[in-house]
Amino acid sequence: MLKTRFKTVLAMTVFTIGCGVKGGPYPPFSKNPETVKDAKIKQQDRELIIYWNYIPHYEDGRIMNENFRIDIFSMEHRIIKNVRKKGNLYWFRHSFNQVREYCFRFKVVTKSRESRFSKYFCYIPSIKYPVKEPEFNLSIEKDGINISWSKSSFTANIYKTQENIYYPLPFKTISGANSYTDASVISGNKYCYYLTFEDENGVESSPSQIKCLIFKDIFPPEPPQNPKLIRKENTYYVIWTESSSKDVVGYIIEINGKKLFNRPVKTYVFSIKSIEKVLL
Repeated sequence: MLKTRFKTVLAMTVFTIGCGVKGGPYPPFSKNPETVKDAKIKQQDRELIIYWNYIPHYEDGRIMNENFRIDIFSMEHRIIKNVRKKGNLYWFRHSFNQVREYCFRFKVVTKSRESRFSKYFCYIPSIKYPVKEPEFNLSIEKDGINISWSKSSFTANIYKTQENIYYPLPFKTISGANSYTDASVISGNKYCYYLTFEDENGVESSPSQIKCLIFKDIFPPEPPQNPKLIRKENTYYVIWTESSSKDVVGYIIEINGKKLFNRPVKTYVFSIKSIEKVLL
């Protein structure tokens, strides 16, 4: 009986020692930058546009705050390209003369480390593409900036920029029409656009020239509708239907040509205690 009890105590002692370590080991950290995981390639005339999104981080997933560059390699060797950037979007252009497969891969390089090679991203350009680049005009309309172009059977890609830069991704793609009004504009700001035509295979023409315009709100807002003057006991209420214009900031109320307030009223109902004093 004593022997059995001794074995039980010994087993419990070993178990207690094994559970004395709390938590697990820390994961191994890596200072190697993560490489580019996905890139896309499209064709504009005799140029390839290679673009990708990249949020700088290490292989272990931690955010990378140190400076880095992205090296680009073809099938043969490293190539030097003017890589442009907007936010997390990167891109470069590559001119070609022969119709063959073009492949690119990437490395992300910091001061002390470099990533692994990305996989190859390849594209075979087409010998057929819209040859004529779009001609277009900009004009100010009530709702924004109107972009209009000559009629074409091709799809039109509208690119929008506030700089003299050709971006890889269009702002809007339009089929079956030859105009578009950009309503996402603010009065006093400058906006620039350019266009490409795109065929049924997704191949684009050479981009047009960039044109810019300063948007100015030159159109008065639509007036309010259905004004009514309602009397309730000794108080008068002016009620109206709000203007359909989106840029209205308030309303000016006049009685017999006399303004009640110099500043706009930001409501659609207004009360007057003594209308006789107003009319004096």
